[in-house]
Amino acid sequence: MNNADNIQKRNMRILVSPMAAMAETSGPSSRVKALVEGFRDAGFEVATCMAEDVNYKKIDGVKNYFLDVPMPMGLPGFIAKRTFPVAQKLGVTSKKTVNSFDQVLRFTGNLDYKYLKKSVASVRKAIREFKPDAVYSEFNISAIIAARKEKIPICASVSYPTQHEYAHDSKLTGGLNRLLGGLALPRVYSALQLFDWADMRFCPSIRELEPIEELKGFPEDSEEICYCGTFKKLSGERQQKADTPKNKVLVYMGNGTVPAVKTLEVMKEVFRDGKYEVYIASSYLEEETIGNIHVAHRWDFSKLLDESVLFINHGGQNSIVDGLLHGVPQLIVPGKVFERIYNANSVADNGAGVMLSYTDFDASHIGQLADEITCSESMSDNSYNLGQKLTLAGGVDAIISELDG
Repeated sequence: MNNADNIQKRNMRILVSPMAAMAETSGPSSRVKALVEGFRDAGFEVATCMAEDVNYKKIDGVKNYFLDVPMPMGLPGFIAKRTFPVAQKLGVTSKKTVNSFDQVLRFTGNLDYKYLKKSVASVRKAIREFKPDAVYSEFNISAIIAARKEKIPICASVSYPTQHEYAHDSKLTGGLNRLLGGLALPRVYSALQLFDWADMRFCPSIRELEPIEELKGFPEDSEEICYCGTFKKLSGERQQKADTPKNKVLVYMGNGTVPAVKTLEVMKEVFRDGKYEVYIASSYLEEETIGNIHVAHRWDFSKLLDESVLFINHGGQNSIVDGLLHGVPQLIVPGKVFERIYNANSVADNGAGVMLSYTDFDASHIGQLADEITCSESMSDNSYNLGQKLTLAGGVDAIISELDG
């Protein structure tokens, strides 16, 4: 089924619906904000169907339709709300091995039959009330199912590591196929095949980093995927490298496999009293300054990255893109998460950084690699060039252009 030609070109109505989760993750919510504001500024009428979970931020002037919040592993709400925050704070969730995106969907509760039934009904209700010309799914499988059932054209964000052909777990389709069968929709071998139902697919990256056509066996001149680059807008045009003196190292390990306390210990051992000012961002550490080592819950990444020679991070999509946009080579420790491992390999394969196993996260390995990376002019150049391509791909404007035809 392909409804792309049925999408009205201007003054269209778009319902944007991101994947929901109890876990803190800034990616979907930040992309949705950029999408919605971009659509609105282009003259589209836009609404969201977004769960008011921990990541929710109201967008001024935009109506939000109700979407249910999934409970991790499909646990009863009263249990999940008590146990999950504790598990997240203790780092239990970050130590789990995740091999595919459908395992993420299962862990977050998005594949639970009861949740699917409720959330698909919620999106269908929003569709009937808002009457959109298209539904945009930001990795929300419930939105894809609802739009398919309501016969509304589907737009969707996609990525290389979330493709069925990259990695999947076919054992997790029980509840999903039960739902699809009840709705008289085709059953799937894995939940990730639902992304192939989209009439228009947008990858917030570039071919160099995520060659999806190669993975799926599309022709070289295929236009099945629109690579729109980053949704982020940098202040001013970055036509040449910033002349800002670079004397900083930025460290952000997020909810990675490496504990925050160990991160601080290793950074002190490697960099303390050295030539670089080191900035560690972590909500799990006390804010303090120890000589040239600075720790805070948050830093202004945009400012610090323009002054950094190295970005040490956990391989999250936002971190990877931030580093490239500012032309900073990266040392990536992805831990046990499939997507972060892919991101780290992709950056390394493009000569813009190095991947390090979490088992080698110690002063000896970090110190050696930090020296190699900061002395590499080619890594700096490659990072900058990839960042330029991410920016020039067009972002939300590229999506709007495709919708305009």
